[in-house]
Amino acid sequence: MTKYTLGFWQGAALYVGAVIGTGILVLPAIAAETAGPASVLAWLALVLLSFPLALTYAGLSRDRPDAAGFAGAIERAFGPRGGAAAGWIFLAQAPTGYVIAALIAGEYAASLIGGGREARFVLGGGLVALAYVLNAAGLRISARAQLFSVGAIAAGMMLIVGRTLGHVDRSAFLPFAPHGASAVGLAALQLFWAFVGWEAITPLAADFRNPRDISRASLLAVVVVGILYVSLAIATIGTRAYGRALGSETPLVPMAASTFGPAAAIVVGIAGFVLSFAPVNAYTAGISRLICALGRRRQLPVWLGVESASGTPLRALGVMGTLCAAAAALSYVAGWNIADLLPLSTSSFIATYVLSMAAAMRLLDPPLRYAAAVSLAACVGVLFFAGALLVWIAGVAACSVGYQWLVTRRLTVGPGRQRVVGGHRR
Repeated sequence: MTKYTLGFWQGAALYVGAVIGTGILVLPAIAAETAGPASVLAWLALVLLSFPLALTYAGLSRDRPDAAGFAGAIERAFGPRGGAAAGWIFLAQAPTGYVIAALIAGEYAASLIGGGREARFVLGGGLVALAYVLNAAGLRISARAQLFSVGAIAAGMMLIVGRTLGHVDRSAFLPFAPHGASAVGLAALQLFWAFVGWEAITPLAADFRNPRDISRASLLAVVVVGILYVSLAIATIGTRAYGRALGSETPLVPMAASTFGPAAAIVVGIAGFVLSFAPVNAYTAGISRLICALGRRRQLPVWLGVESASGTPLRALGVMGTLCAAAAALSYVAGWNIADLLPLSTSSFIATYVLSMAAAMRLLDPPLRYAAAVSLAACVGVLFFAGALLVWIAGVAACSVGYQWLVTRRLTVGPGRQRVVGGHRR
């Protein structure tokens, strides 16, 4: 029997917590370096896109509240192969996603102790490795602790930005678009990392006491997230807390130092590193569970669906850990940084959103169908800036379809080309 535990305010808090993550600690500086002051337009565009996105996911949640979430909606609309393709595309971003998360943590740790690129990889990699060890041991950080970490990040942002906005220099916004209009599109592709999460609450839809609170909570969350993000972007640009001259991608550190003094910069550096752990730990748990679930459904090799006696998906953790280590090694050798890796992950996220919105157009009635159409068009527009990465996404989807065909063929035609009917060979 379902226990209805979520009200309006709890739902709004969960939405905000699902969207705000460690990316906000570095993305304002990265986007400003990519597009200059015009990156504010990318922030505003993605905030506006979040309204129909959040409403559409809320509609999918009310349509059929279950633990399958957005993947279940895609499967209902396009069949098992469509759902499997969405799962594969979502997983395709995980290795680079871990490297990004590690480097974000490493940036803040390096702001304290110094060190170059090597230190950032080692410190961030150590944090990710700790998350894997804890998950392998069956330990979890509670949802309350996760919400606390996000709340601490948001509160720290509000405090620093609130004091910094008074020191914004208008001349810092000129020239407004030094790298051209196309750079704004690339910045939007990078910034999508900070807006992933509107789908994360769909598995909890059945826990809401009042189904109408799902949409109301999502809209309030968009407003809160939008104010936080745009304010931080303006403060970052207006105080020139970005650029290669700083030698770092941590805008909150110089802003804290200039506003509250050197001691505040140390506090922000420590907090940025420590608070990076809870989202990484939760991300590790979620990805390993998804791999395990796809394995049980034969949408990935079956042996990945096996759990330990304690219910821990050790095989899934091992495979993903190996892939992440390989991605980290490749990133280090190739000289890639956070800005280089972001399009690899965000393009996969956006492709998943495109599939979700297409599914919503088939499953929902007006006016939510119109919201899904607007979201679909906007997501396709942002995805356009992925360029050659579209080939990568199409390749992942094709591999998924091919794998499902092979599995179906193997189940249907066994040794000696015997058909399997009703569980018996004939």
